[in-house]
Amino acid sequence: MKKEITTGKIFVVCLGDFARAVIGGLIVTYSLKFFNVTESSGLPLLLPIGLMGVLRGIGVVFDAVTDPWVANISDKCTNPRGRRIPFMRWAAIPYALVCLLIFFPPTGSVSAINIIWVIVMLLLYYLFSTFYCVPFMALQQELVTDTRKRVFFYTINSLMFVLGSAVIYILPVMVSSLRSSGMAAITAWRISLAVFAVLGGVCALIPSLAIKEKDYVESKSCYKPILQSLKATFAYKNFSIMTVGYLIMQFGFAFFNTALLYYIDTLLGLKESFATIVLAISIVVGICTYPAVNALSRRFGKKPLLLAACISYVVIYLGIYLSNFIASAIGTAEVQSSLIIAFAGAGATVGNVTVAFLIGLLIAFPIACTNILPASAFADLAQYDTIKTGDNKTGMFVAARQFVTKLSQALVSVIVSYVMYIGTTDSYPTEKGVRLTALLAAICLTAAIAVYSRYDDRMVVSAIDQYNSRNAQAKTKH
Repeated sequence: MKKEITTGKIFVVCLGDFARAVIGGLIVTYSLKFFNVTESSGLPLLLPIGLMGVLRGIGVVFDAVTDPWVANISDKCTNPRGRRIPFMRWAAIPYALVCLLIFFPPTGSVSAINIIWVIVMLLLYYLFSTFYCVPFMALQQELVTDTRKRVFFYTINSLMFVLGSAVIYILPVMVSSLRSSGMAAITAWRISLAVFAVLGGVCALIPSLAIKEKDYVESKSCYKPILQSLKATFAYKNFSIMTVGYLIMQFGFAFFNTALLYYIDTLLGLKESFATIVLAISIVVGICTYPAVNALSRRFGKKPLLLAACISYVVIYLGIYLSNFIASAIGTAEVQSSLIIAFAGAGATVGNVTVAFLIGLLIAFPIACTNILPASAFADLAQYDTIKTGDNKTGMFVAARQFVTKLSQALVSVIVSYVMYIGTTDSYPTEKGVRLTALLAAICLTAAIAVYSRYDDRMVVSAIDQYNSRNAQAKTKH
C-alpha cells in the first residue's frame, strides 16, 4: 500500500513551484523590460525594438509543441525511480542556467549575433523548462487522490508560486540599490538576475532529491502514440471546456504579469520599484483569502469561484483602463509621506498611488482562485479519466494544460510588445498603447466567463469521491 503524503512533504514538493515562479518570472516579467528599454532604465538597446516579444512568442510555441513529446516520454518511462523524478533531477540546473544566459548576449548593441544568441538560449530554456515542469506537474497530480485534500495541496502550491512571483519583484529594488552605488545599469541587472537564477535552480532541485516517487505513486507505464493520446485527452468534453476557459483566462491574466511594470510607471507615473509594494499587498491579502477559497470550493465547488474570479478581473482591468479618470477623481495633490515617495518617486499624486494600492488589493482574490482552482480541476479531470479508461495519462493531461498556458503567454508577449508602442515617436511605450492592453485583457476575461459557465464540476468530483469510497471500503474488508 502506498504512503499518503504528509503536509511537510507537500511543502517540500511545492518548492518546485517556488522555483518555477522565480525562474519563469525572470523571463515573463523582466525579459521585455531588459530588452525593450525605456529612457529611465539606463540599459543599452541589445535587440531591435519589439523583437524580444516575437522571440519569446516563438520560444513559447516551441515549448508548447515539445510538451506532448516530453509528456509521452514521461508517461511511458520505466525508470526504477519512477516516471517523473529522473527528468526533474536531470533538468533542474540547466533550466535555471540557460534562463540566466538569455540576458548575456555577446555584444553591447543591436546585432545579428545578439539575435541568434537570444533565440538559441530561449529555445534551450523552454526545452529544459518542459523537461522539468511537465513531469513535475504530473507528479503533483498523482501524489494526492482525495479531491478535498487536493484543493489544500494546490493551495500550498499556489502559496509557494505566489511567494516566488513576489520575490522576483524585489529585483528592481536590488537593481536600484546597485545602481545607486555607482554600478552600470546592465551590470546591476545581470547581478540581480544571477542571484534569482541560483535561488530558482536550488529550489527546483530539492524536490527531486527529497521525494521518493515509488513510495507515493503507482508508477504504471502507459504507452500510446502521441497523437492518439492527445486526441483521447481532448475528446473528453469537460476537459475541452475547462481547457478553452483556462486558455482565455490565462490570456487575460498574462497581461497583468507582462504589463504590470508599465501600468505602474507609464500609466500611473510611479517608479518601477512601486510594483513591489503592489505585489506585496496582493500577496498578503491573497494569502488571507486562501482559507476562504478552500472553504467556498468545498461548499459550492470550483466553478462558481472561477466565474467570480473572472468577473473580478474584468472590473480590475477596466479600472486600469480608466485609471486616469479614477486617479483624478480621488485626488491630484502630491503625496506627502516620505516613505511612499521613496518607492513611488517625487511628484506622485494621491490618486495615482491610491489606484496602485487598489490594484494590489483587488487583484488578490482572483489571483488566489486562478492559482488554486484550475490546477485542482485539471488534476480532478486527469484522475476521472484514469478511473473511466484505466490508463494513467497524467503527463499528457499536464501537456495539454501547459500548451494552453504557453500559447496564451506567447500571444500576450507578442501583443503587448507591439500594442504598447502604438503611436510611439521615440521608440518608447506610449500611454495609449499600455492602456489598451488592459482593455484587451478585460475583453478576454469576459469571454472566459461564458466558457466556464458550461463546466460540470460537481459530476467529476462526485465520480472521484464514489471511486475513492469504494476503494477505501475494499481495503477495510481486506
